[in-house]
Amino acid sequence: MNVLIVGGAKGIGSALAGIIAQKTNFQIIKTSRSYGKLTQRDKHHWEICCDVNNAKSIDALQQQLQHQFNNIDWLINCVGILHSDDFTPEKSLRAVNAIQLITNYHTNAISHLLLIQALEKLFNKKSHALIASLSARIGSIEDNHLGGWYAYRMSKAALNMGLKTLAIEWSRKYPLIKFLLLHPGTTDTDLSAPFQRNIPDRQLQTTSQTAQLLWTQLQKHQNHTSCLPLFLDQKGHTIPW
Repeated sequence: MNVLIVGGAKGIGSALAGIIAQKTNFQIIKTSRSYGKLTQRDKHHWEICCDVNNAKSIDALQQQLQHQFNNIDWLINCVGILHSDDFTPEKSLRAVNAIQLITNYHTNAISHLLLIQALEKLFNKKSHALIASLSARIGSIEDNHLGGWYAYRMSKAALNMGLKTLAIEWSRKYPLIKFLLLHPGTTDTDLSAPFQRNIPDRQLQTTSQTAQLLWTQLQKHQNHTSCLPLFLDQKGHTIPW
């Protein structure tokens, strides 16, 4: 079985690749902007460059994967952005700006769809296949009780809507391909680093803890029967849209 982990060089993606390698003999293909052309690191481990915000990079990824692999059984997209050197999450309407909104939308939502679009021909359609993206509870419209963080909230809600729309379309063409949207929980990564001082220690997960929880959900729900994505937290609880 071939598993493509987008954003697999560090953080949750890297830890998840490690868990899968420990527990299976799957072929694991990790992407990162820091990698080069498709390279086999060991018997079950491959690395390849992909910048999800660059169309040419996505095309190159598709071409190299198609040349080497017959299909992709699982796609797990761990790519996301919350803050950068240029912006932090907005606390009020006055802080909202177009550049931050567009950057979040492209990385957190648009790139996920464009990647699936580019890889469509590679997905295994003759047996069960899985497409999973790391979403966030903060992308739930119904669960928004605090406000703030406009760009991140809106982009994650857009990701959820995009994959839900695609799942409906593909349920007619490729009924064996299933979709998951997974909230990983607050994890000790670069994404959460500026905000960790207000998080109780018991609520801050290590990347290994998060990867194990996500692996459990991937295994449990890989063949779920809904034509819609499941929107779940790391413990398998349903999150309202």
